[in-house]
Amino acid sequence: MNASFFDRRLVLNVVITLIGCALLLYCIKIAIAAHLPFLVATLLATAVGVLEPRRGWFLAIVQAATIWIVYTFFLDHPTNNSDSEVEVFSLYGSMILSFVGSFIGGGLKRVLDRSQPR
Repeated sequence: MNASFFDRRLVLNVVITLIGCALLLYCIKIAIAAHLPFLVATLLATAVGVLEPRRGWFLAIVQAATIWIVYTFFLDHPTNNSDSEVEVFSLYGSMILSFVGSFIGGGLKRVLDRSQPR
């Protein structure tokens, strides 16, 4: 089994991950507390793990790097200190949840694949 790491399925899942990143960044910008971004980040990261059980770590890196780069360099930051703290906390918490959720989703997918009769 000599399959390439970057195949058509992974590229499609990267595109899906980038769309999820846009949704996550929108949630980070509109949220008044960290609950909504954390929920969205957890759901998206778990979906990433289910989509790619073996290469979900790569998609988690793509998600975490994308939301950090876009937030840091392309989005306006609030001048209000409390709003800024909520956004930064949501951003970094979502980055961590990207890896945790991807790991959990990948493990869940592998367990479900083993439990189904062939």
